[in-house]
Amino acid sequence: MKINEIVAAQRRRLGLKQYQLAERTQIAPSQISIFERGSSGMVTTNLERVLEALGLHIVYDRQGVQQRVARQCAHFLLQRGIEEPRTITREELAQIVGNDDLLLMPVVSDELYRKYTRSEIVDETNTWNYFIKLVHDYILEEKDGVYVYHEQPE
Repeated sequence: MKINEIVAAQRRRLGLKQYQLAERTQIAPSQISIFERGSSGMVTTNLERVLEALGLHIVYDRQGVQQRVARQCAHFLLQRGIEEPRTITREELAQIVGNDDLLLMPVVSDELYRKYTRSEIVDETNTWNYFIKLVHDYILEEKDGVYVYHEQPE
């Protein structure tokens, strides 16, 4: 379901007319109508007001995305006969899988990474160190037949 469909369904579920949602959000009724039909997007600030008025929240599953990309990386590396992902650079892996977002993950020293994992404040899962460990674990799973990689539709 697309966000415009979710908004329309929730509005109907709450028994609201488009003009009532427009009044609650101070957005033109025509803009609500156009958005719900999927004819046009909505600026972030307006979308946030609509979601709040409808009691909806967007949750981005960063770890789920990270795990999916790590599995994809593991599969591509195994296809190329690379069983130890720590032997290649971020740049090489980004090129192999065609995903430059991998270059955005910071590489930290092993000592700093250990401190991150013990910290209750810092999220170590946002580092290259964590990601490449995840790729390594998925390579082992795929080699052992624990997991079979399937291409995910986008």
